[in-house]
Amino acid sequence: MIFFRFSALLLLILVQGASCGPALGADEKNAAETVESTVPDRDVQYAANSKVPQWKIDWDQARALYRSGKIGQALVQYELLLQRKSTVDEARWEYTGLLIQEKRWQQAGSELDTLLAREPDNRKYLLARARVSLEEGFAKQAVKQYGQLYDGSPSSDDALEALTGLVAALDKMGNREAQLPLLEQLLLRKPGDLSLVKQIGTLALEIGHPEKARDVLQKPLEDNPDDVELLRLTAQALDGLGDRDKSAEYWQRIITLNADDIQACQWLASYYQQQGDADTALFYIEHQLKKDPANVDLILQAAVLQDKTGHPGRALDYLSLYLDLVPNDQRVLLERTRIRKELATNLITFVQNKKAQQLWQDLRRITGDREGVYQQMAEWLRQHGKKEELTDVLLVLYRQHPDDRRLYRELVPLMQAQGRSYELEKL
Repeated sequence: MIFFRFSALLLLILVQGASCGPALGADEKNAAETVESTVPDRDVQYAANSKVPQWKIDWDQARALYRSGKIGQALVQYELLLQRKSTVDEARWEYTGLLIQEKRWQQAGSELDTLLAREPDNRKYLLARARVSLEEGFAKQAVKQYGQLYDGSPSSDDALEALTGLVAALDKMGNREAQLPLLEQLLLRKPGDLSLVKQIGTLALEIGHPEKARDVLQKPLEDNPDDVELLRLTAQALDGLGDRDKSAEYWQRIITLNADDIQACQWLASYYQQQGDADTALFYIEHQLKKDPANVDLILQAAVLQDKTGHPGRALDYLSLYLDLVPNDQRVLLERTRIRKELATNLITFVQNKKAQQLWQDLRRITGDREGVYQQMAEWLRQHGKKEELTDVLLVLYRQHPDDRRLYRELVPLMQAQGRSYELEKL
């Protein structure tokens, strides 16, 4: 008489398999972490007075090869065994486990179909089949299989695995709405699981249920007040509910914990701009620019805010930086000219008081675009016939560019008419 001590083998990869994919945000683990995870650490138990049959020897050899890490040879040995003894379901289950471990999904599915033909209600086989269906890309079939397992016995020991697999299969199908109530059922079975809480909060926000996100996050955030991701999701939920002032408090808490959080800086910059607080908005814009100095959108926002807060010189610096990166933006070119003109007009008095050279030195502290401002002053003076002041301004520019023939040709007649040719000769 042949006696089998049937292993209660449930492969590690199968237990973990239902949590594969992005639905639960977990990485698949390697099922071959240890040999013992898939094959019993013993030989086949066989009691008989007669000669040991070849299939028993093949089975022992298959297990021994796997225990020594020779998976490829073990698979061949299992195949030989099943050719000689196709009805040994325990051996076929072990063989199926190795196929799954090697990600040979189609072969594993075929073997599971054989096992299920003999035991159609075996939940261990059914769970494995659902996993393989999912891995093969048959998400709809996996949803049906996992769903039947869970609905058929929601209180069984393997119900958590079936529920987890059902969520993963729905995610593969892209059915996000159906995942949310199932994830909530999972949370009832795994209270306090922060990763699951965050997943529910994220999904609820993505499918347009900010109130559900807020509710599920409330207690975990009370217990974990410094968890940045919980704070972020709560802030987004409150924003989605229209409570931007309360949302701002949570974004500020994130900044307190991580001053370099770009998403928080972006949100707060937008919020304070809408509130009309340009100074605070500018603070968050410039903080982002420290991390992303070539971001043209941020540069342009900073220019606008600098102008609003009464710093036209710094606004010019940002506009010049922007135009270095986007040289043909006509709208920005016009804006730079406008600010140059305004600044030049405000500074004309200094030129009229014979302080053109002193102004040039002082202007360094206001803007790096001194030449642009002086060129606009020169244009204003031309238009208003202020030849003496124009000469002073052009002389300052000429000292910066002594090879500029256009400037020289304009200066010579002006200085001759004013009896100042000697000044030009000294340059």
